[in-house]
Amino acid sequence: MGRSAKTPATPAPALRGVLEFADQLAADAAAAQVPLPPAQLHLITFRLDGEEFGLPVETVREVIRVGDITRVPQSPAHIRGVINLRGRILPVVEIRTRLGLAPLVPRSTARIIVAEVRGRVLGLLVDSVAQVQKVPADRVVAAPDEVKSAHTDYITGVVQLYERLLILLDLARALDASGATHP
Repeated sequence: MGRSAKTPATPAPALRGVLEFADQLAADAAAAQVPLPPAQLHLITFRLDGEEFGLPVETVREVIRVGDITRVPQSPAHIRGVINLRGRILPVVEIRTRLGLAPLVPRSTARIIVAEVRGRVLGLLVDSVAQVQKVPADRVVAAPDEVKSAHTDYITGVVQLYERLLILLDLARALDASGATHP
């Protein structure tokens, strides 16, 4: 006895209604899709020698007042010393001298940004900390070619905020011995 060719089964009316409903929901969702807002960078902004810089906030653990910094003999010039932060000894890097600027004469506005770089926690001595700033990622422009060199590869971009410029830093590169500038 021969088998007859099977015809494709049509869904039962109840199932067909569910499938049509799902298709309509998908079509409505696709038509109503709102474009996503541009990606935002969350930066902590700080000042060095009158200029404003920014670091991704996810690299920053906290900001503290400058207390006693213990000098370490024979340490590199950009290492200001070490501090005891709740039982943990942290090196404090004077980021100004690391970037080729004059050493900081600490004032009441000076702060230490406690940051994590390549799995290490350290302090960055800065003139002052301004704020946490949200910046649309599409507003970041590359640093001009005229300021790029092997010694400034730590600049990841520049953002114009109203009447001021914010220089974005790659902290790992800024602290890398082979890439930073030395006074």
